[in-house]
Amino acid sequence: MQKLSRILFSIALSLSVLCFPSTALAKAKIQIAILLDSSNSMDGLIDQTRTQIWQIVNSLTKVTKDGEIPDLEVALYHYGNDNIPSQEGFVRLLTGFTSELDLVSEKLFTIRTKGGQEYAGWVIRSAMQQLNWSKDPEDFRVIFIAGNEPFDQGQVSWREAVTFAAGKDVLVNTIYCGSAESQERQLWASGATLARGSHFNINQDKKVEFIKSPYDEQIAALNSQLNQTFIPYGTQGEIGQQRQTREDTNSGQNIAMRSISKASGYYNNASWDLIDAIDRGIVNLEQLPNNALPPAMRGMTLAQKREYVASKKAERNRIQAAIRDLSKKRNEYVVSQRQANRNNGENTLDIVIIESLRQQLAAKGFKLQ
Repeated sequence: MQKLSRILFSIALSLSVLCFPSTALAKAKIQIAILLDSSNSMDGLIDQTRTQIWQIVNSLTKVTKDGEIPDLEVALYHYGNDNIPSQEGFVRLLTGFTSELDLVSEKLFTIRTKGGQEYAGWVIRSAMQQLNWSKDPEDFRVIFIAGNEPFDQGQVSWREAVTFAAGKDVLVNTIYCGSAESQERQLWASGATLARGSHFNINQDKKVEFIKSPYDEQIAALNSQLNQTFIPYGTQGEIGQQRQTREDTNSGQNIAMRSISKASGYYNNASWDLIDAIDRGIVNLEQLPNNALPPAMRGMTLAQKREYVASKKAERNRIQAAIRDLSKKRNEYVVSQRQANRNNGENTLDIVIIESLRQQLAAKGFKLQ
């Protein structure tokens, strides 16, 4: 009887796969490549990116496509740095497209500025050639490049690079980190226009205003509880868990914004967290060897393992829901405070990235709330 049940289950599973092909289940994707000038004068730009990466992620949490939250992938380059060999165009890929945002944050904190030649055309071409861009025309693909030197430096033509991007339906948004009146800015604007993107000017040295809310301590406390729901597995388990803790520390006073990101559908750690891996269909609990499990799960029966994972997942869902509730109150408070304290109209990196993403995602058919 048990054998018959297994056969019937296999038949039902096969039919479900036939009736619902994988292409129909594929979620829409948002791919963002961030290209940062890391020459001597760009410490402020790097700091703005480090502190505001979670604010940028949070701005996307209510974006949907076909009723679903899309997958988010971020890639990161830095360029214009003498620590990178000149034969490589002073360009370095820090991480290809990844959905694991802790890795992106970690790589941001490895950047050290140093003088160099800023080859904008070279880094755009590298991003187009090296990254695994989606080929689905319904997906959203964008490059953000920020810097403060002439856009036409280097052997690679900026015009050819951005034309290449446009031909692959990849928008290029340019962010000039210099005087708004500078003649150099004109080519940065031309690059965005040619690639159907947007152009912005920011003060990279402006300190991003941090507004502490009455809810931050509660959110931070919930974040600590949330970390206890992750189940490290495999060779990446301990590494991923340590990275998570380290990036909590790196976020500093912005821990509330990071915690809100961790409560969103974009926070995925399937390479090291068992719950995310099972949800994504990457691992099968029945086939995972004991030595790939954390000590607390070793020696458990399969039923006990399932119960343990289900319990941790339910606890995670509860904590994430509580963080999301507090995030609404925090956002209302911060908005009211910002209205009372205007920032004199000066743009920072997070403001221009969020503004352009909202406009361009809407134009691509993504729904924004």
